[in-house]
Amino acid sequence: MSGSGKRPLRLGMIGCGQISTRFFNQAEALNALGWDVRFVATCARTEASASAKAAERNCARWYTDHRQLLADPDVDAVVIATPHALHASQGTDAANAGKHMLVEKPLTTKWDDAVSLQSAVAASGVTCMALPFVDTPALLKALEYANEAYLGRITGIEAELSFAGPPRSNWYYDASAEGGAMMDTMVYPLARVAALMGPASRLTARVNTLIPHRLTGDGGRVESQVDDQVSVLLEYEGGQHGNVHSIWTRSYMTNGTVLHGRHGAIFLGRYGQPLVIKSDRQAPPDGTAVEYLGIPNCYTVPVPAADVTGEILAHFVRAIRGEAPLHCGLDIGMHIAEQQMAAYESARTGRAIDLKTRFDLWWPREASAMTLSDGWH
Repeated sequence: MSGSGKRPLRLGMIGCGQISTRFFNQAEALNALGWDVRFVATCARTEASASAKAAERNCARWYTDHRQLLADPDVDAVVIATPHALHASQGTDAANAGKHMLVEKPLTTKWDDAVSLQSAVAASGVTCMALPFVDTPALLKALEYANEAYLGRITGIEAELSFAGPPRSNWYYDASAEGGAMMDTMVYPLARVAALMGPASRLTARVNTLIPHRLTGDGGRVESQVDDQVSVLLEYEGGQHGNVHSIWTRSYMTNGTVLHGRHGAIFLGRYGQPLVIKSDRQAPPDGTAVEYLGIPNCYTVPVPAADVTGEILAHFVRAIRGEAPLHCGLDIGMHIAEQQMAAYESARTGRAIDLKTRFDLWWPREASAMTLSDGWH
């Protein structure tokens, strides 16, 4: 068990809003399992927020300046859960202070800030985990079938997170928050695509605001200043395409991914099914035949139950302690951030944009998986 015989790990929380709750809860659950990891300090813009969260979560200290928290010698690592525009710069400060960091999505809203963060992390040698974390039990199970035996060669991917838009008539639609569909939600399907396909080489995108005068789910009315439609076409060195969307104009939610092969497909989280394998070559040994979207040769497979030892904070702790490699490190975070920046540029100029960042997949994909020019397929 992680934590047994290990030195204690003391965390600081930078940003005490709603998002911080899951990290506090995960730390408490891990500590109950003997991991010896706990939050000891909080930081927020106001004294009232920082002190209230510290009292609520039994943290010994609180600050209103993140640099003061980073100077605290009792803090080993930080979670950065502040507004979008602050993530990369505060991460740079954390690296310069020698603190490991878990950075909420998006990694950055400005490319230069991301480059500064990358340089600081490289110089300091600290661990930098860049959300989103997509290693759900369903995705990890899906990797068992992401091979030629079930799918044939990989031919492409599609992913989407679309819905009616955030239901609250607040900062979500304010340009100063640097959010919108691109920064708030597009990062999730982009991260799933990156985890399954590896780095893309080229990108074309369309980004716009379809509904400027919004009626929101809380009964409010808001003049939207952010993009609400983002569509990206990714191209890969093997010739495959990836179609990725995040749309805030739908009447229902679509949140899923389809990995396509020449002889099969993997459906993740589409239309109420957590994991469906379509294979023309063989049935999964643990699969159950199912009617799915009128497609033949489809099977549901059991997905292990989630538990806190497979959640975000546990992954971060293992990486810091050297017990497991980091699956969503700064390399993949930089690639996703570059895609977001390139999507804006492509939409503005109408041009395809070549992508420069690269990363290595953490899982052992077959060397020939993305090659379709070597024979008949």
